Amino acid sequence: MNIVSRLTLRHLEENKKRTVVTILGIAASTALITTMLVGVTSFFAFFGRVALNASGDWHGEFDDLTLEQIESLKEDDRIRTVAITRTDGITSGVRLKTDTPDRLRTGNTLIMDAQGIYNKVVCDYDGVLPQNSNEIAVEEKFLKYNNIDAKPGDSITVDIGSRYILDGDGNKVILGGNYHSNEGFDFVSEETYTITAILHDNTATEGFDFLNCLNEGDVPKENFVDICLKKFDHTAHKQLRAIAKDHNLTLTSINTEYLVSVFSYNKGSRGVTSIIPVGIVALLIIMGTSVVLIYNAFGMSLTERMRYLGMLASVGATRKQKRASIYFEALILGIIGIPLGIIIGLLGAFFTIGVLGRTMLSAGMIVGAEGLADYVPVSAPLFVYVFIVLISAVTIFISALVPAIRASRIMPIDALRQNNSIKVRARKLKVNPIIRKLFGYEGELAYKNIKRNGSKGTIITISIIASVVMFLTITNFSQMFEKANSVEFNIPYQLYVSCSVQDSDRLKQELSENDLVDRCYVNDMYNYSFKPDQSNPKYIPANDDILDEDYLNKGYRDIFDARQFFVSTIEDADFEKLLEDNGISKDAYFGDELVGVILNDYYRQSSRKAVFNQGIIGQVLHYDKEEGNPPKIRIGAMVTYDKNNYIFDLVPKNAVVIYVPESVFNKKYEENLGSDIATKTIAIETKKTTKLYDELGEMLERGDYHNYTYGNMEQSLGAFKAVLVILKTVMYGFTTLITLIVLANMVNTISTGIILRRKEFAMLRSIGMTGQGFKKMISLETVLYGVRSLVVGIPLSLLLSYYMTKAANSEMAFEVNIFTYLVVIAAVFVIIGTSMIMSVSRIKNDEIIEVLKEDIC
Repeated sequence: MNIVSRLTLRHLEENKKRTVVTILGIAASTALITTMLVGVTSFFAFFGRVALNASGDWHGEFDDLTLEQIESLKEDDRIRTVAITRTDGITSGVRLKTDTPDRLRTGNTLIMDAQGIYNKVVCDYDGVLPQNSNEIAVEEKFLKYNNIDAKPGDSITVDIGSRYILDGDGNKVILGGNYHSNEGFDFVSEETYTITAILHDNTATEGFDFLNCLNEGDVPKENFVDICLKKFDHTAHKQLRAIAKDHNLTLTSINTEYLVSVFSYNKGSRGVTSIIPVGIVALLIIMGTSVVLIYNAFGMSLTERMRYLGMLASVGATRKQKRASIYFEALILGIIGIPLGIIIGLLGAFFTIGVLGRTMLSAGMIVGAEGLADYVPVSAPLFVYVFIVLISAVTIFISALVPAIRASRIMPIDALRQNNSIKVRARKLKVNPIIRKLFGYEGELAYKNIKRNGSKGTIITISIIASVVMFLTITNFSQMFEKANSVEFNIPYQLYVSCSVQDSDRLKQELSENDLVDRCYVNDMYNYSFKPDQSNPKYIPANDDILDEDYLNKGYRDIFDARQFFVSTIEDADFEKLLEDNGISKDAYFGDELVGVILNDYYRQSSRKAVFNQGIIGQVLHYDKEEGNPPKIRIGAMVTYDKNNYIFDLVPKNAVVIYVPESVFNKKYEENLGSDIATKTIAIETKKTTKLYDELGEMLERGDYHNYTYGNMEQSLGAFKAVLVILKTVMYGFTTLITLIVLANMVNTISTGIILRRKEFAMLRSIGMTGQGFKKMISLETVLYGVRSLVVGIPLSLLLSYYMTKAANSEMAFEVNIFTYLVVIAAVFVIIGTSMIMSVSRIKNDEIIEVLKEDIC
């Protein structure tokens, strides 16, 4: 180790506080990078397991292949397995010959070849999997629902056919999934099968009660064919495309979630294409914040070491050696800080993934995760850690680059005289007489001190500006997310039941008398869509003449881009109260014409800026074809948002909503649809959600209600709430860590700058400055530093926040949270003042003569 390296180590030991803070800054930035990257890769790996559990073992899929094409795929040495599934739906329905209700004895059957069944069965099962068309695997719960005590080897006789419902035009639509009370069953044949396997909740074939096997060599005309690759790695997408091209086939589906687990993805990979840009931006923010912190530390270090670097230069140290001293310091700090940051980051990832994973799993929002562990394990390949070290090293190198170049240019005479530390012309030290009159000579000294401090003063100012800008822009982004996200809503009811309009009053009365029901009320939400349905050429979208931007105020011009309106039906009494609260007469709303009121709010934040102008009044929301569609609605007035009125929680925010009285709406809707199809929905508030939900099926069947469906909104919304928790945790966790870094940056820079001025303060005290005068000078310096920084930082943060808002949504109205800015302004002065006071307290007992004798700047 040469003399330069020895001196660098001694310098780090002598300045323990700054060294520790710098190491912690490096560790914090590394920890952020580690948590983010390890978290993402851990979720990718887990989602791969979930994809396997949810849909079985397959990588790519083709539709409607011939026997020759399938044989060609089987001969391809890149493919491990080829599996066939029948898709015509003619025999997809199954009905048991039992005396149980139709909703229990009606199910679905999935027909695959033996390889397909093997790939799709991911659960435990009794027996062996089917090998020919006379054998089936059956779900255990389907047997239990129908009181059938069967075991592998038993025979079972069932009706095979297709389930269907009638659409608005009377056409049959093949049905799968849950039972509908108005569905029909087209009988095809009666079949007797041998049960070879009993499945215990096979998630990959969820919704299917029977798995039937194709005979070997049997290829249905309508089918899809799944393939699995032999070499399953990051080249999977490339292999699949090559296979499709070589066999002159078209890939109709790729198991993207599964492929992502081995870091194979393309532009169509869901989640990855959005995560990568966000991740790059987050990395740049972390690196930018860290560079400012670490750069300031190296800048202060260079200022402290100016004299001895000059002395080294005087005895022959080369530019390269002086530059190497800064790089060596960076290396030492990195060797300690990066591993420490990785350890902290792994702990952070462990707890973050643990919380978010459990939240997602408990909410049931990860389809296919049933039966897996109740947590997401931390998992990342070696190259991720290499990337973390590389990014952290680059951050440190960039931070040290400029100080290293400056160190190489230090000349012996300049260093010994400290000309580089204070280099300012006399005319720049001229003080406005007003400052002297207002603040006395202490104010004049404070002003001159900031000017004289040169690079040290600039570093402090830049540090504060960077901290202010970083905090305010990230805070603005968080507030913008809160405003714009459409996930967060608080629907007041837990369960819902729909039935025919004729039965609705009777059902509501029965629910009102149920002890488990706290409150119930009629509420339906209809989506008037202006988008064509590509899958249904006969579909006629709503007339879009109402989508005129002239009806919108500036800042909301993009809300019609969604091309949909929501219509919420509310009980007449609640609608009358809504009119009364907004000073609107009810005369026009309960006649022959359906008239509604439009909510003059979009983000549900009681914004001072209205969404619509008077041009929207009188416009009509309608379908050109009335038969089979919701009725036309004329907009009679605008109403304002009231956070205390439950009706405004019935529809998610970030939506255009029209409220109508349910009696008039349902009358018109029944005319358009017909009394045998039109339904009404009753929302139910209860504290016993699960128990009441279990009773609803029996209640609806016993009461002979028609066209009924029911659902658990609490369970459905659990996934949305979990998403919101995840987004907020990541967003505010990131903001908090960045804030801590910039806070440490400010405190470190200011305190180090004060310590470097020990001789200056000793000289002032030696010429008679009193303690009170000294405090006044420091206070004024605090004010001046704060004002200088805020004059630049506030406008810059406003500019960046504006462009961030417009980049995210070009039509979103940019609003400034005055309270946040006032808090930041106050915080800046408090932090600067506290840092200065704490630093000054460390030198207040210095002996004047001893300090003046010290060889420091």
